[in-house]
Amino acid sequence: MSTITIHLKNKEEETLMENLLKKMKISFEKNEDDFELTDEMKKVIDKRKAKNHKEFTPARDFLKKMKKNHGI
Repeated sequence: MSTITIHLKNKEEETLMENLLKKMKISFEKNEDDFELTDEMKKVIDKRKAKNHKEFTPARDFLKKMKKNHGI
């Protein structure tokens, strides 16, 4: 069996490629280990870091809020 590695720029390209391979009935594996933060994710993290750290939110509460607001 041969292996081909494809580097995709964004989620849209990933979805397009997955759909194409499925329609062509070509089996594929995704490597989920190669995760990079988007610019938007980095902005959110930077904004959070700049906040007053006296306003503490427990991690469990923060994750619940993220799940509710963003479906994560």
